[in-house]
This record gives sequence, C-alpha cells and structure tokens, in this order.
Amino acid sequence: MSVMTVLGAKDAGSLGLTTPHEHIFINMEVFFVPPEEISLRQAAFEPVTMDKLGVLRRNPFALKDNVVMLDKQTQYEEMMYFKIAGGETVVDASPLGLGRDPWLLREMAVRTGLNIIAGAGFYVDGSLSEETKSLNTDQLKRIIIDELTKGIGYTDIKAGIIGEIGVSYEMTPFESRSLTAACRAQLETGAPLMIHINPWCTQGIQAMEIVKSEKVSHERVVICHIDVENNRDYIYRLLDMGVYVEFDNFGKEMFTDRWNCKPGSGRFVTDWERVLLVKELVDKGFVKQLLLSTDICLKSLLHAYGGWGYDHVLTHIVPMLDEVGVTPAQIDTMLKDNPARWLDVK
Repeated sequence: MSVMTVLGAKDAGSLGLTTPHEHIFINMEVFFVPPEEISLRQAAFEPVTMDKLGVLRRNPFALKDNVVMLDKQTQYEEMMYFKIAGGETVVDASPLGLGRDPWLLREMAVRTGLNIIAGAGFYVDGSLSEETKSLNTDQLKRIIIDELTKGIGYTDIKAGIIGEIGVSYEMTPFESRSLTAACRAQLETGAPLMIHINPWCTQGIQAMEIVKSEKVSHERVVICHIDVENNRDYIYRLLDMGVYVEFDNFGKEMFTDRWNCKPGSGRFVTDWERVLLVKELVDKGFVKQLLLSTDICLKSLLHAYGGWGYDHVLTHIVPMLDEVGVTPAQIDTMLKDNPARWLDVK
C-alpha cells in the first residue's frame, strides 16, 4: 500500500488530512479572453489588487493576472495555512497544459513538510500544443506511464495520479483519445485516475462510457467539479456507477453576470448549498464516494488576495458540516479515508 509523492513513495495510511484537488502553481491563461471593449481591455491586464476583488467576485476571469499563481513565497505562505489547520497531504492536480512544474512542487514539499502528489497526463484541448495534440493514443499512454514510473519530463520526480485529465464542455477528439490513453495507463500502473469535467456540463457521463469501455475499475476514478450547479440527477447517476465525486469548489461563490454566462461558463452555488447536498448524500449512504477540496486555481481565492485559501475546508467547511449533523467519523471518512483509498496503489 503506497502513494507516490514528489519526494518518493509514502504509505497510504500515513497521509492524514488530505486535500485531493489543488493547484499550488498554475498558469490557466487558456481560459482568459481579453474583453472587446477598449475601456475594459487595459484593466484586464492589470494586477490583482484590493480594488479589483469586487470585479473578480462576479467574473474571476476578468483579469489575466488572476489565473496565474507563480510567486514561490506567496504560495509557501498559503500552503502553511493548510498545514497549520491540520492538513498533511496535497494533491496537485496539474497535468501538462496548466504550467505543471515538478521542481517547484518538490521544493514546496521540502519547505512545508507536506506530502505533495503530482499529476500525469494532459489537460483540455485548448491548453495544449498542436504537437501534443497530434500524438496517437499509444504515444499519449506511453508519456503518462513514463511520468508515473520514470519521472515528469527530464526529471526523476514521479507523478502519483493520472490527471486531472481534461474534458471540455464538448469533448474533443483529442480529449477522447487522451482519456482513452489515461485509462490504458491506469490499467498498466494501477494509478488513481482523476477526470476534469467542465463544471457547467454533464460530460462525466460520456467520460465514464470511455472508462467502462476500457474496463477501468470505477472505484479508481474521480469525477471532478460536480458542485458548481449541484445537478442532483447528474451527481446521483455518477454515484450509482461507483465512482468518487468531488466537491472541489468550496470557496467559489461567484455570481456571474448574465452576459458572461456562456456555454462552459456560469454561476456557482454557495458553500452552504454544497454543505447541504453533502449532508444529503451522506444520509443516502454515499459517504465513501465523496471527496472535498477547494481547487485553488485563482489568486482571488488565496488569503493574500482576500480569499479563504487552501485551509478553507478544514477551517470553515468542517464546522458547517458539523452544524448540519455530519458526524466526526463521516468527516474523517471524506477527508482521510476516501483520499487514501483512492490514492493507494496496491
């Protein structure tokens, strides 16, 4: 029973409180689109400052600077909030396409003393080069396996999960090929598989058709981002398949103006609504399939910029779960047992 961290293998039973989906360093410019209006264009390239936070709470992609987190000292301090709150393990879900940097992750693991787990594979179509997208399924599979068994890129730093494998609002041919390759790599390595689904769609169903056709055990799979709209029919369909579903948008409560609501981009429910749905699912007997996280991918979510940070689940959501009657044992199942079981490579 072991999990591969950026500092080497670790016993799955020693991971402790785990946040299963974060980004310590990230470049998410793929989702930034400069406004057409000349009056807004200059502001879109200005740094995130206090006076911009109101704008970002209605459109988190209004500023290019908001989708890039690269400052080592800031990220170190943010990680320490998580550690001080009792956190022990962080899954960095950045594959190729999100600015993944294994050396930075290793440095952060050494500095903080946290267990940090890196991701293998490929993000959404739009984040990747034409050269990458021209690779066939076997070539993609080979890269993923090498990242898990030899090291990411030219390093000896190994990934510990496959993912987050990108699926857009409409799954592209490359994304279908990438997910197929990820499934085949999972079968060869036993590594846990995490699938990014555009939060405002139900492509998790289509993704699971590929998972099923490739005969990957559903208990090894996480479907991400199911909690921006709380689409109960969609969530229950996934749970009935036996996969883990991830409530990974705690801390994101943005109201998106209607002119920014487009296919693949929309509004977020509140943390209270998420907590109530978690309670409902726990009461329905699905506690062993739930993962809780914050998916920090924006500056405005960090303490340094007025957000609640990587410790938000531990500091704020756990008391809210307690308030609605989720027991300490059930909370431990979601924050300790489920991540360890999913991450474990037997």
